[in-house]
Amino acid sequence: MTSWQKRARVGVAVFGIAVAGLVYRSIREPDARATSAPIDRFDPKAILETVGAVLQQVRGTELEYQIESDRSLGYEDGSAKHFNIEITVHKLDGRSFVVTAREALAGPQHVELQLSGEVNLVASDGFQLRTERATFNQNEALARAPGALTFEKGRMRGSGLGGSYNQQSDVLQITQQAVVTATDEAKHTTMDGTAGAATFDRLNNLLSLDSDVRVIRGDERTYADHAVARLSADDGVVTRLELRGNARVEGGAASIESMRAETINMDYTSDGAALERVSLSGAASVSIAADEQSSGRGLGGESLDLLVASDGTVTELTGRGGVQLELRATAQAPARRIRASSLLATGEPGQGLTAVSFRDEVDFVEGGGSALREARSGLLDVSLEGDGIGSAVFSGRVVFTDGGLRAGAAEARYQPARNRLSLSGSDEGGGPRVIDEQINVEARSIDVTLDGRGLQAAGGVRTRLGGRTSATAPKESGGPTGRLPGLLQAGEWVSINADALDYSETEGRALYAGNATLVQGDTAVRGDRISLDRRSGDLSAVGSARSTLVLDTGRTDGRAQEVRYDEAARQLTYSVPPITPTSEPGRAQGSRSLTPLVATVLAQVSGPEGDLRAERIEVVLAREGNQVERLEAYTSVTMVLDARTAVGARLTYHAREQRYVMAGGGITPVAIRESCRETTGRTLTFFRSTDRIVVDGNETRRTETRPCSTPQSSR
Repeated sequence: MTSWQKRARVGVAVFGIAVAGLVYRSIREPDARATSAPIDRFDPKAILETVGAVLQQVRGTELEYQIESDRSLGYEDGSAKHFNIEITVHKLDGRSFVVTAREALAGPQHVELQLSGEVNLVASDGFQLRTERATFNQNEALARAPGALTFEKGRMRGSGLGGSYNQQSDVLQITQQAVVTATDEAKHTTMDGTAGAATFDRLNNLLSLDSDVRVIRGDERTYADHAVARLSADDGVVTRLELRGNARVEGGAASIESMRAETINMDYTSDGAALERVSLSGAASVSIAADEQSSGRGLGGESLDLLVASDGTVTELTGRGGVQLELRATAQAPARRIRASSLLATGEPGQGLTAVSFRDEVDFVEGGGSALREARSGLLDVSLEGDGIGSAVFSGRVVFTDGGLRAGAAEARYQPARNRLSLSGSDEGGGPRVIDEQINVEARSIDVTLDGRGLQAAGGVRTRLGGRTSATAPKESGGPTGRLPGLLQAGEWVSINADALDYSETEGRALYAGNATLVQGDTAVRGDRISLDRRSGDLSAVGSARSTLVLDTGRTDGRAQEVRYDEAARQLTYSVPPITPTSEPGRAQGSRSLTPLVATVLAQVSGPEGDLRAERIEVVLAREGNQVERLEAYTSVTMVLDARTAVGARLTYHAREQRYVMAGGGITPVAIRESCRETTGRTLTFFRSTDRIVVDGNETRRTETRPCSTPQSSR
């Protein structure tokens, strides 16, 4: 049916009602025109007045709508006015709407009604809309209210300034100052929302809020440019809230302090009482509140997805696109920040997040200033305990820095509470390695104590040591100085390799075990174990120890069970454990011989001063420079110098005078052999510069010289 047909039918109906009334009165009432007073007309301008008018629109057998009023007035231009009007609209789906007002004005075409005075729309499902003035367009089935309005549906209430209601789509729009509230069965407010405008889509159970949106649900405060609330069937419960544009949430779940993003979607339980899931995208961030178990934590990324337990704790969080975890500083732990391409955090109800896995381009920062620690890797798995990190396992081209220390490996396990870093595994970046100003270490595994700069390394340990020798180290004591033994060259790195290393920078100690070797240029020290004191510059090698030293006077080679260097005394000591003397087969006790009656394992030092063997040999260096100042040898001493061989119990060599002094011990004399001549006595003094030998009996033994009976080879 066209609009003009509708209007014609309305006019005919109104006219028919009026005519029927006149006919009825003419039949039932006597003619009293001659005696009755003139009729008191309600509006002299009206050409038609009707009392108790009813207008119905019927399609087939179905009633579409009905208009009732206490009084109706018709005017010459076709317009009409109704008083105390009630409009009832019946929809095909069985729902109905009733609109009431104190007054209604219809235009000449009867298309739009202007309603005023307590305008009220009531739907059959309980929805109500109230305002003081409204227009109703019959063609559009659209009611518009220019002023203040209120609405309610079940436990939901609302208000605003200006709006419209579409009866066909059941959509209410509020154009300004929208306010929406919801209550529970006890009438307690469960939601309080305000916005510049609002749209209530009743068929789809959607409430849209636009412009400067604020929604308060208990302790949860929500802000955004736009929001859409998905409602339960009775419109009293918010089951999902979608925020768009500058979205921000404060409070709510017990563990969530705040959330920010361009878009935030929040899903609630079916009763709307608790938050179950949150999705954030576009510069997303979540701040988890501090509690008795942990300090506050902040997470960020391009997108974040959260699962929330019934007690309000976050039990799972997934982040993508430049994610970041921030742990706030506490009295027990420094602030920490971790960045990566993505993350997955998991936890337990009541505990919150307990573990976080970071993937791709991991960047870890702890503390700041002089206490700054940083790490980079491909992957990172973190366990969260109390106020901070229980452990952090980095993997994939790991680089860890702590001040001047730099460490790397395929995997690094960091334990902040113990200040410990464990390195293992090799990848394209190399094997475990630690580098700082004092030491460089490579091994199959390395454990670093960060606060004391200590480390333990095992498996193919290779190190380089830097530092100052006695000539360049400060004289004051106390505190690690990074000294190197003064018998080494100043300013050059020292390489020490072994099977294992125990190093402490604080204590100034480096202990190498298993095939230990120290090398600097042509200088080398070897042994089963090497110990280096970085405070004093002392050095020792134990177990089949050997040394090659390049001194100012030339190369000196030595071997012993132990080689020890004392920096303070500027003394090298070559020694063997005490050995019980034995007799050589076929020789009587007390027989005079160049062969000492001891085991064959003796300390040995060979150099420009000769080849010296004894149970203990001491090489004393000059205070300035690495030149030999004095040699001392004790017990079972054998000295080979050029073509001479001397045997005794004690030897002293004075380098400045090139003087050798050898003495016998007990009843054993000192003996010297030159070619086939052997001389014995109590003491022997040899001046190398003048090639002069003095043998003295010391008044207790007669000096003897006897020719060799048979040729003998020198030892």
